[in-house]
Amino acid sequence: MVRILVLLLFTSLSFVAYGQVEIPEAELSLKMVKARKIGVLSVQFGGTYFINSGKDHKRVQVRLKAKSLNDGEIDFDPNKLSLVSEGYKARFSVSEIYFATFFRSKGFQMLTTNNTEKPVFAKYDPSIKNTFKDFSIEGYLDCPLDLNFGTNKKPIIHTIYFRPNTVDKNVLDVFFVVPNGLTNGKLYFGDTLISEIKIRK
Repeated sequence: MVRILVLLLFTSLSFVAYGQVEIPEAELSLKMVKARKIGVLSVQFGGTYFINSGKDHKRVQVRLKAKSLNDGEIDFDPNKLSLVSEGYKARFSVSEIYFATFFRSKGFQMLTTNNTEKPVFAKYDPSIKNTFKDFSIEGYLDCPLDLNFGTNKKPIIHTIYFRPNTVDKNVLDVFFVVPNGLTNGKLYFGDTLISEIKIRK
C-alpha cells in the first residue's frame, strides 16, 4: 500500500541506452532515454500531485521519447507501460506520468477504479478501461498502484490508472513505485520490450 502526497526531487541515476522500438499495432515508437531513482527531498516543477513511496519503497523515473508512426497525433495509453522485475517476479504499474515540459500544460488525468470517497486528484470514469492487467505474465505478480484512503481496519482502496492522451513527438516522464531492493528490470509497453533498466540503490 502506498501513501500519497509530497514534495520531491532527483538523486542517483543509471541507464542503459536502447534504440527507438517500433510498436506497429499502436502506431507508436518508444525510446528509453534514462532511468533514475527519485529522492524524498526532490522537487518536480509543474506537477499537480506526487506519490510518496514510503520507507520500504522508492520512486523511479523513466524518461521516454514517444513518436507517432503516422503523420499526426495518435492515442497513447500509459496503462500499457509496466516495469517488470525478474528478481521479484512482479510487474509494476505506472504511478505518475507527465509530458516533460516545464509548465506541463498537457498531461494524463489520473483515474480511480473506486467511486467511494474519491481523492481530489483522481476521477472516476468506468468507460476508460485499465489495460494494465491485459498484459499479465505467467508466474509474475501484477502490482497496480493501490492507495488506501481509509484506515487499516476500514480500508478504502483506490487502484490508480490514467486516461489515455494523444502524442505526436513527445518526451514523457514516467514514474514507478518499487521495492528498495530492486536494482534492475525491464520496461514493457504491452507485450513489447522497450528497454532494460539498471537503478542504483
